[in-house]
Amino acid sequence: MSYEKSCAGINAGQISRRMGCSTLALGITERFGARKISMIRAAGITRLEICGYNPPSHFDFHNPAQVSEIKAECRKQDVSIVSVHGPGIGFIYDTPYEELRKAIVKELTFCARVAEEMGASVFVTHIGMAGPDTCSERTMIDLLEKLCDSAIRITVENGVELGVFADFVNRIGSDNLGMVVDIGHTRDSEGVNPFTKKNRAYELMVGCGQRLFHVHLHDFADTGDHHPPFDGNIRWEEIFRALPDMGYEGEFMFEAAPKISVEDTLRKIAAFPQQFVNRYGLKNL
Repeated sequence: MSYEKSCAGINAGQISRRMGCSTLALGITERFGARKISMIRAAGITRLEICGYNPPSHFDFHNPAQVSEIKAECRKQDVSIVSVHGPGIGFIYDTPYEELRKAIVKELTFCARVAEEMGASVFVTHIGMAGPDTCSERTMIDLLEKLCDSAIRITVENGVELGVFADFVNRIGSDNLGMVVDIGHTRDSEGVNPFTKKNRAYELMVGCGQRLFHVHLHDFADTGDHHPPFDGNIRWEEIFRALPDMGYEGEFMFEAAPKISVEDTLRKIAAFPQQFVNRYGLKNL
């Protein structure tokens, strides 16, 4: 089957309508607010994931004024908050100290409820690169119980070994728990990112099946991940063949960092649908 035929279920317009941008693109050392939202909208991007890294300097869940400012400016700019990345760096999910673990569950629950209040349907958790353990499992089960009355879906972002995180989600077995596949984090036995390999990228993505609730997209180069699209070696054609083939209905969320500048990163994300068509020679994907 030709690539063009296999991609019949998705077109550039559908990519545009479902494409979003993480606030990681703006850098996470500065406060996120009205001015940053205006920059995203000016680039032509209308779907947003708020990055929870670097609290409280970037985004503070506990600051009602900042939350209100973001909500108001998104309404004004016609920007939708579709997902929120919970606290990550330095946030310990797998602590064996029970009182600390309970405090972490309480904080995650609060963050997820604020995310839902802001309009997000997906809350991203980042257990760690090495993989979850029994303490992480208890944390996630407790979080799901605390949010049993919530419509927001909880997701686990993968680290190096995708299968370890898929097994973790399957083991818990909740309909409200799924995966975020971050295409920059994985490595195979040779230390190579399999999403840069022909055929392997497709197989790996499709293997996630119905567990997949959300994706983090960015390019991968020798210097690492979080590059803007088409600045690296990711097999974009295979990823956008796999997603419709597996019935994925979520967002196409770009989590690229400002390698050259914020403006450069936003421009490259916004240009992705047309660049995709131009690169692969498809008139109507």
